[in-house]
Amino acid sequence: MSRFITALGLMSTCLGLGLGLGPVEARQPRAAWTDSVSYRRPDDAGTSARALRAVDWLKRHTVTFARPGEDESIPVIAWKDPTLAPDEPKVLAGYLITDTLWAAKALKPFDPEAAEAMERGLQRLGAYGNGLQDVLFHPIDRMLHRPADVDFVHGHSLGRFPIDGGRSVDVRDFLQKWDAGFEVGHPARFAEHAAYQALHDFWKGRKDQARRRILGIVKDDRGADPDDAVFWDDRAGVLVDYASQKDWLRFQSGASAAYPHCSFKLGVLLYAFRLMGLETDDAIAPRLEKMRRRLWSAQTEEGGIAHFIDVRRDGEVAPRNRGATGEATAIAILSETVEAAK
Repeated sequence: MSRFITALGLMSTCLGLGLGLGPVEARQPRAAWTDSVSYRRPDDAGTSARALRAVDWLKRHTVTFARPGEDESIPVIAWKDPTLAPDEPKVLAGYLITDTLWAAKALKPFDPEAAEAMERGLQRLGAYGNGLQDVLFHPIDRMLHRPADVDFVHGHSLGRFPIDGGRSVDVRDFLQKWDAGFEVGHPARFAEHAAYQALHDFWKGRKDQARRRILGIVKDDRGADPDDAVFWDDRAGVLVDYASQKDWLRFQSGASAAYPHCSFKLGVLLYAFRLMGLETDDAIAPRLEKMRRRLWSAQTEEGGIAHFIDVRRDGEVAPRNRGATGEATAIAILSETVEAAK
């Protein structure tokens, strides 16, 4: 889930969510699976250096907490989300999906013990996947594109737990549910949902359909299809979808000096390219390096990946970068470490 933003309206469109959802469905523990993917450290020195800085950010943003009556502590990725408890500076957000789950996978080639501890903690919390974002790692029976939490921005809290420095972590989970309309609508409007659905097709053996869906994310088809909402703007080097289309139109017309690019969406797309073995595809290969540069242009001085960056019309990143998140940082690492599926 995309969370790091101050305006609730833009948040809801970035997430591709609707208001007025019902109460959270009954929690069912989500069993662990065996990954269908493997990971390796990057071979290129420059990529390796960037990835290691991002890994270091994840490690520095890992906190541990213990639930009452339990001896073993649970590690989670935690950071200060300005939209969650804004008046309580010592309350950090510990999002399990996707920050900690994706971070657990991202750390595997660098710190397997830390990765295993995170996975074990997620299993103990009954939060090992949610039927949507975990499609990156294994086949899922049915894709759950619709959120089932009343607070779709922050999910639901499993409790606040004390951590070091007089701080606390609000551990939060996200539930999803199946909805026929969301299954059709979301992959047509939101880049990350299109990639999730393409990966679902890929795992199910529908590889031609998966490729067409991925290429549909990249290609600008608005000339033939005015309703095309998802495409890569190669000139500006930005990914556009329904959530950001109005911002992109203002950017193109000159009404806005910069375009707010959502880094994690591009990270998911690059991850799908590599996992599905599409990096050498004629429709993708000419754009690939520019896409990678755009993703890593969001790396902050601290090493994390900013969830949003302001991209100017000359393609450069404006100085006003917004903060890094566990979600964006983990998927950037994963996009460089996942190996093509066998």
